[in-house]
Parts: sequence; C-alpha cells; structure tokens
Amino acid sequence: MKHAVTMPSLGADMDAGKLLEWHIKPGDVISKGSLIATIETQKAAVDIESFRAGTVVKLVGKVGKVIKVGAVIAYMDVTDDGSQPATPMQPAGHARAIAAPAKAAAPQEPAAPAGGLRLRASPAARRLAEKSGIDLAAVRGSGPGGVIELRDVEAAVAAASGAPVTAPAPASSLINVREAIARAMSRSKHEIPHYYLQSQFNIDTLVAWLDQRNARQAPEDRLFMPAVLMRATVLALQANPAMNGYYEHGAFVGKADIHLGITVGLKPDGVMTPAIIDAHTLTLAELNAAFADLVQRARTGKLRNREMTDGTVTVTNLGDLGADAVTGVIFPPQVALVGFGRVRKAPVVAGDQVRPGFVVDVSLSADHRVSDGLAGSKMLNTIGRLLAQPDQLEK
Repeated sequence: MKHAVTMPSLGADMDAGKLLEWHIKPGDVISKGSLIATIETQKAAVDIESFRAGTVVKLVGKVGKVIKVGAVIAYMDVTDDGSQPATPMQPAGHARAIAAPAKAAAPQEPAAPAGGLRLRASPAARRLAEKSGIDLAAVRGSGPGGVIELRDVEAAVAAASGAPVTAPAPASSLINVREAIARAMSRSKHEIPHYYLQSQFNIDTLVAWLDQRNARQAPEDRLFMPAVLMRATVLALQANPAMNGYYEHGAFVGKADIHLGITVGLKPDGVMTPAIIDAHTLTLAELNAAFADLVQRARTGKLRNREMTDGTVTVTNLGDLGADAVTGVIFPPQVALVGFGRVRKAPVVAGDQVRPGFVVDVSLSADHRVSDGLAGSKMLNTIGRLLAQPDQLEK
C-alpha cells in the first residue's frame, strides 16, 4: 500500500522545517522507528523516525530546502498488518551514544564526514557557516563527541578574516528562537483558561537523604536534584491523571503514559521543551540518566521527533541560579505545567519554633477546562508528600 510521508509538525510554533539530510534512499527496507531524515527547526536539528514499516519508493523533499508542515517529502510501500520487515535498514553511523566531555581539551581531527555521513553541528553553527561561507568539514568540533558548536564556527570565521570574534551569534538565529517561543506562548494564553496554584514545601529530609545517597555513589551515578523533583512529579501525575494529557477538539484526552517535557535553556538564549518518553517506566536512577542525556542532546542537535512532539505534561525547573518561584505557561495541547523554584534556605516553622531550613516553591499552571483548584491542590499536595518521604521516590 502506497503511503505518503509528510513533513511533521514538531511543535505548536512550527510552520515549516529545513530538510538537512536523508538517511534513506529508494529501495531501502525500513522498520517502524528507523531514522529517515534530519530536519532543522527554528530551535534544533531533529532526527525523524518512520512511523510505518515498508520499502522506500521515492524521495520528494530536496536536501537544503525549507518545506511546509504537511507537505509530502517521500513515498513508501507499507505493510498493512504492521509487521516488521525481515531485513530492517539500520543506517550506519547514527548511534546515539553520547561521549562524556573530556577533563582536559585535546587536539581533535577535523570533523570530516566518514562515508558521506552528516557532520554533527548545532543549528546555530550551521546557519553561521552557511552565511559566512565556511566549510564545516574543515572545522574542529569542541562539543561532546566532536559536535561542531557555534563558537567553533565563530573561530573559523575569525581565522579566515584575521580578526577576533566579537559577536556571540548571528542576531537572526536569536530572533527566530524568540519569535517561535512568543508565538507558542501567545497561542497558549489566548486559547487556554489558565489557573495558578503555588505551595512552599520544607525539604530538609530530602536534602539530607540526597546528600547521604550521593556520598555513597561514584560521581557518574550521583543524582541531580532536578531529576528527584521530576520523579516526584511523575508519581504525583499517576495519582492525579487529570493533569496528564491533551485538550483536543473540545475535549480532554487523558494519557496513561507520561512523556515528561522538560524546559532546557539554550545558548545564547531561548528554551525548548523536549520530553523524556515513558518517564513513568523509569526508576529514579534511570530518570536521572535520561534527564542528563536529553539536556545534552537538546543542546547539540540530536533529538528525535517523538521527544519534540509527544510530551504530555511539562516541568520547568529554575535550578540553583533561578528565582524563588516560577509561574509557567502551558504548552498546548497539554493541560498542565509544574514549576520548581530554586532550593534555598528560608525560615521554617516547626511547632512553636522558627528555624532555618531548606524549602522549594512548587507551582502548578493548569487548564480550567479540564480541572479546577481542588484537583490542582491535590496534585501539589501529592508532590509535597513525596518530597517529604524521599524513600518513596526509589520504589
């Protein structure tokens, strides 16, 4: 059966994408989940997976062209029964293992492609290279695994001109990211009747538990506080399912699976919200590793399309350098967003005594078409109870 593969929408703010590379060719037999192309959006380069199994018939989309969402980019013959081909194609050189950053800078060979494979470079680096006429194959990548980052292209531009680099990034790339964020958030505030709740929780027990646990672990196995807060959110969502899902076609569509969107800061500015897929199936340690991996891949242009499109709820965490509290804007079609301010010392009331203690402010932005303040309060209280009983987070 002939099937048209179309340019996917990777977010509410995406109207078109630039086709960077095909990973398939006519005649290839591919499985569901095989990599088929790499698309560049205004925020990131994203690897696109096939949703069907079958044989590639024709590639329509041209590499380097900007293609509107929904336009046909390829045709394939697919199986009706959903069975996997006997000889699925596995594109060479596209494993997603992430190299750990080296402790000291070491000389690197130029990031030349092997066998025609795509050079790994951030979207901003690609834009500046194209604008400046720089050949990426001659640029040494300083990012994880040799990824070419913006600063590498800036250095190449400076070397070619004999002048020092003073501009941190082309202004157009920053403007595009900000415009994309503004469009998505304007739509959210226009369409979704938000309500907001906030609670402050004493987390002395959690901080002590985390310190003791990490002291027994090797550095690479230590837990990040954001991952602990995410684990509490996942367990709270299982107990409060009205916060997990989509509002579509005038009705709430609840989801049993929790694909936890996380807000990732980009350099020099901007954010994106990829998701940890099936976060509810991960242990605390596994969620911690998935969090670190997703952040790294988001910043080096190695995301998959599901990670950009399938989030069922979002967590924003301001970290140690952020504000005390955050009130977020829901990412449509999701119906809730959980925000964590920075963990800090503050006066804590214990009985008749006031003492210093660790606290965190937790907020909930929710869709009033789906839930109300009572349901939202239960969600926050569940998070607070889990933070006070950290042993529950590892079950």
